[in-house]
Amino acid sequence: MKHAKRLLTLVSAVIIVFLVAFPSFATIDAASVLESPSAATASIGDSFLIQARGRAGVQTDEREDFQISYLTGMNLEFKILRRGDRGVVLEVIGGSFSLNSTVYAFEEGMGVAGKPQNERLNGTELVFGFRINGTSPEGNSVEILLLGGVRRNQDIRPILIMKGRLIVDDIAYVFGQLGRIKRV
Repeated sequence: MKHAKRLLTLVSAVIIVFLVAFPSFATIDAASVLESPSAATASIGDSFLIQARGRAGVQTDEREDFQISYLTGMNLEFKILRRGDRGVVLEVIGGSFSLNSTVYAFEEGMGVAGKPQNERLNGTELVFGFRINGTSPEGNSVEILLLGGVRRNQDIRPILIMKGRLIVDDIAYVFGQLGRIKRV
C-alpha cells in the first residue's frame, strides 16, 4: 500500500510539472455545462477538445512489480449528445492516445458527465467517463477506459484529473493524466 501511495504521489507531481511546462491549453469552464438545465440544453451539439499528458505502466497481477515507464498524451474531441437523468451523454468525434511514440487513433466512443452526489468526491465539480474503441498503427483494435473529474481552485484554471486503462491485445496499460478542455 505504501508503494502505491508513493507511486501515485510521484505520478501526480510529474504530471503537474508537464502541465506547468505546457501552459498553452486554452480552457473553458467544463462545470458550467451542467450548472443549469438551460445551460445544458443550450450546449447540446457543442464540441469540446480535451488535451492531456501523463504517465503509464503495464498493469501486472503483483502491485509491487508496477513501474511507470511510458509517457502518454491524449487529444479527445467529443460533443454533447443529449441530456440524461443525472448529467449529459457525450459522443467521441475523434482523437488519439499516444504511448511513448506509438499513436492509437480513436474510432468511436461514448461518455457521460455529471455532478457528483457522493460525499467522498468532495472538491470535484464534475465527473466524467469515456469508453473508446480505437486502432493501433498495425490496425489492431484497442480499448480505452477513462474516468476523470474537474477540479478547480483559486490559483489556477480548472484541471481535468484522469485515470484509466489502455488495452492493446492482451496487455493492459494503466495511466494517469492531467489536462485541459477547450471549446472547438
